[in-house]
Amino acid sequence: MSDYLSEDLIQEILYKLPIKSLLRCTSLCKSWNSLIKSPTFIFKHLQHTISSTDRQNLFLLRLCSREREEQYSLRLDNQDFNEHMQLHFPFKSSESYFHVIGSSNGLICLANIFRSLIVSFILWNPLIQKYMIVKPRILGPVYSFVGFGYDSRANDYKLIRMVSFQKSKFRSENFPEIALYSLNEGSWRGIPQTGPLRYDTDQRVSSAFVNGVVHWIAYRADQHEGVSNVVLGFDMSDEIFLEIALPSCLANVRPSCMSLMVYKESSISVCQASFLSSVQFHIWVMKEYGVVESWTKLVLTLAAQGEGVPRALGIRKEELLMEKKRGWIVSGDLESQLVRDLRIWGEPSRTFIGSYLESLVLLDKSNATSYGYNSSGLDAC
Repeated sequence: MSDYLSEDLIQEILYKLPIKSLLRCTSLCKSWNSLIKSPTFIFKHLQHTISSTDRQNLFLLRLCSREREEQYSLRLDNQDFNEHMQLHFPFKSSESYFHVIGSSNGLICLANIFRSLIVSFILWNPLIQKYMIVKPRILGPVYSFVGFGYDSRANDYKLIRMVSFQKSKFRSENFPEIALYSLNEGSWRGIPQTGPLRYDTDQRVSSAFVNGVVHWIAYRADQHEGVSNVVLGFDMSDEIFLEIALPSCLANVRPSCMSLMVYKESSISVCQASFLSSVQFHIWVMKEYGVVESWTKLVLTLAAQGEGVPRALGIRKEELLMEKKRGWIVSGDLESQLVRDLRIWGEPSRTFIGSYLESLVLLDKSNATSYGYNSSGLDAC
């Protein structure tokens, strides 16, 4: 084919192919293998996927069983949340289940936890069946911020971890150790701090990566200023922390009672549940990212069914995905207030849902481990 088509035209055709087809193409000849595995091609293929107007919107779903098995799948963004693809999961946790830190451009970040310590991180692209194990730079016990995301300026994937070793009962007097892992550099490095840690978090609180920033719900615990909640962000490109004020009614809510979620892939939302005669979710959406005045309140009311308060999992379109106390996943329409059972079950408190974008990330990394994909026996072309 290369005798009849220009190299530029071949590349344009390849950019439009799905991942499975591209992996097959790497086995056709050495020149295509080299092209598809190059960082430039991987980046351009990702950009084409992001800008494509006809791509399928996908979600990553992690379900756990009582037998300590983890099942990962991709789901379609349709009414019934139908399964698109099962993903082979080749790992075994040291203790019970992995903690899903996040997913960015098809690369999933997992934390392997043993006796309340993170003993390793895994960067995993299930579509190309490759992964990397990252040993933590900091072996610390508690008060840990962990986030994962993409630096679009450097075309790099970064993992940040901030650990406070408590030396004072006031968190604001403790100096944290902050480490940043860069996939491009293949190593950790420290992030210098000029003052003590002003923020703390609950490890059960979720994070959200959007607009190049990973976000957490954090609170200040200061002996003079008292306690108040904020959204703490870390910009992956500028490598600086930033603070976003929450609506005043959330300033003193217990952080573990709130969920931080991505909203329409362009902003953030905070979900708080209350239970009186019925269950109500108060969902604060930042309509214009970074503009505090744009916080807008949405309400979803559920009939009391004696099962306690569901756990918010994520927002898709105008629906809130929730996990009921016994592990069943339901979807609540924020406009009609109708709740639908999606007939999906997982071990309670273990389910993860997040948006997913197919990519070739890690295909160019010679130090990444492959557990299925084989590209041997190539012919020249």
